[in-house]
Amino acid sequence: MSDPNGSTGSSGQGEVTARVRPAAGAFPVTASMAEAPPGPAVPQLGVLIGGGPAPAEAVGRPEERAPVRVAARPLRIGRGTSLVVLPSWRPAIAVSVPTDQLLSATGLGFEQLAGARLTVLMNPAALHDRELELHGWECVPAVRGRRGGRP
Repeated sequence: MSDPNGSTGSSGQGEVTARVRPAAGAFPVTASMAEAPPGPAVPQLGVLIGGGPAPAEAVGRPEERAPVRVAARPLRIGRGTSLVVLPSWRPAIAVSVPTDQLLSATGLGFEQLAGARLTVLMNPAALHDRELELHGWECVPAVRGRRGGRP
């Protein structure tokens, strides 16, 4: 059974196919794509799951976007690699950073690094940790609280 648009019901073998009238030079699209003519394979597109609350800026090319300084929270300090969270980028993702890079950039000792407040320059349009382009690590000095009674 077929309608004027070329849609069909069941193929009689337990498979439901839906045909759409193809454009000139195109082939019909079916649910199983079993009838697609042989040709070059078209790669599947990926889907970004769990993007940030605000979309990345779409203005300009990535190489034209200026890096921004953001807070970085050390999560685990290891002898070779450390895990750091960038709360303003993805608060639930820890990024691997060579510990030697953190030590040389901040001037801190290994024991001091665990409790340090850090900032770093990053690519604000990064969708993946490989695109972050982390550089310019700095240690933020601890803010001392005021003593009671003194202004």
